[in-house]
Amino acid sequence: MRTNTTKQHLITRTPSLGISLTISDPFVAEVIGNANFDFVMIDTEHAPLTISELQTTLMALRTSNSTTIVRTAANNPTDLKQVLDLGAEGVIVPDVVDRQSCLRAVRASRYAPLGDRAFGPRRAARLDGGRPRYLADANDQILVIAMIEHVDALGNLDEILTTPGLDGIMVGPADLAASIGQLNNLSHPEVVAAIDSIHAACDRNVFPFGIFAAGEDAARVWVDRGAVFVTIGADVQFLDQGIARCQALRKDLVAGHTAKTAG
Repeated sequence: MRTNTTKQHLITRTPSLGISLTISDPFVAEVIGNANFDFVMIDTEHAPLTISELQTTLMALRTSNSTTIVRTAANNPTDLKQVLDLGAEGVIVPDVVDRQSCLRAVRASRYAPLGDRAFGPRRAARLDGGRPRYLADANDQILVIAMIEHVDALGNLDEILTTPGLDGIMVGPADLAASIGQLNNLSHPEVVAAIDSIHAACDRNVFPFGIFAAGEDAARVWVDRGAVFVTIGADVQFLDQGIARCQALRKDLVAGHTAKTAG
């Protein structure tokens, strides 16, 4: 198993900036992988990716220098073992609200004696040195990040952040806002205060803080504030931005042509 550079960045508090991948087409994955961001986060929680499509996506990212991380659909051993057995170098786990749920995620991602991950690294053990190297390195190299995205987690932050084997946390602002009762209102004072409290808890515990940044400006703000794991874009977002620019250009060109004709 190759060295997990993103995990090393979290240890040294060096910012890791990555892209969220939700489109199942392997060519899209290959294009994004060739950009060599610090990590690519494949989202199987909200995107319509089957386990077979996930394997194809990971294969398309095989030559990328980006760390391949999968956001699992749920916090359960079955999802985690399937994702890791396919060769993911890290997992981002939802449904973490207390130490018990956090420990469940960590233990399902580590082989004994550090956890209870079931054995069957079908594809993973065929990469970068084969089975002996994978089994020797997996517990040390696999990155485990807990999603903090529900108001119920706020009172349990110190317990979550001191869970043995947890490598980092990542705030999901949209779901956090929804759980507070402020759906799609990320700038509401209660939401801002909640995110600030998570950031403060990470500072207090000297623990890596990560967040889904809504855009480039938000990414700059959070990196300046010390975030070390930040998504700075997504495949569908790139499509939306490109389409919006072309729509604006079309509008300008048509208006210019109309004015020229009228003149």
